[in-house]
Amino acid sequence: MIKKFTFGQYRDKSSAIHQLDARIKIIYVIVLGILSFTIMAKADIFIFSLFVLMIAVLAKIGFRDLLSNLRPFYLIFVFLLAMYLIFSRDQIVLGLVYLWRFLMLIIISLLLTFTTKISDLIAAIEKLSKPLKILGIKPRNLAMMISVAVRFIPVMFVYFERVREAMISRLANLRKFRHMKVLVTLLLEKMMKSASNLSDSMYSRLYDENLESQRVMKLGPFDYISVLVVAFFIFIIY
Repeated sequence: MIKKFTFGQYRDKSSAIHQLDARIKIIYVIVLGILSFTIMAKADIFIFSLFVLMIAVLAKIGFRDLLSNLRPFYLIFVFLLAMYLIFSRDQIVLGLVYLWRFLMLIIISLLLTFTTKISDLIAAIEKLSKPLKILGIKPRNLAMMISVAVRFIPVMFVYFERVREAMISRLANLRKFRHMKVLVTLLLEKMMKSASNLSDSMYSRLYDENLESQRVMKLGPFDYISVLVVAFFIFIIY
């Protein structure tokens, strides 16, 4: 699975969701994320789920693709469900509802990364975070940190696979704590080295945290239509 790791990577497709402004999509993720944990009625939760799945269909993202990207969370779902079964068996239905909310939140986030290029996402974050200047937070630094974090996730899994295969070829037993400790240490060493190389590269290219992106981002027809659709959906839910 790690060799074919594609978690949250951009899918180049022609759809209305892909054409939406990245700033609008980030705001939608925040709004829908809040909605997923504030709506209480089961009917509203069902309608909300259909709305999210409808967005996936409009974005031309297959359900098999969504399921494959949810694999890293399977153990978390099983663990949380087990906790409800052990300690709160009388609230198992409530537990399933909250697990479903969490699942919808993950899918919403995946739809953002599936339909938005990293460059567009970073530019949008920088534009949206400009008001944080009054708190002393520099938008360029915030956008850069998120960009690096997003890019390092697949790199981390690639390093993990390489280290794991190297240790197995040397007859390591990863079920043993001391061998697993070595694997984690080597992985951290590689990640720290990559971070150091990135820092040196940015320094050599005269990275200036005070500069601002000159990229022009304008709302299009699909953006205004989507605002009306989302506003109408929120009206129905509440």
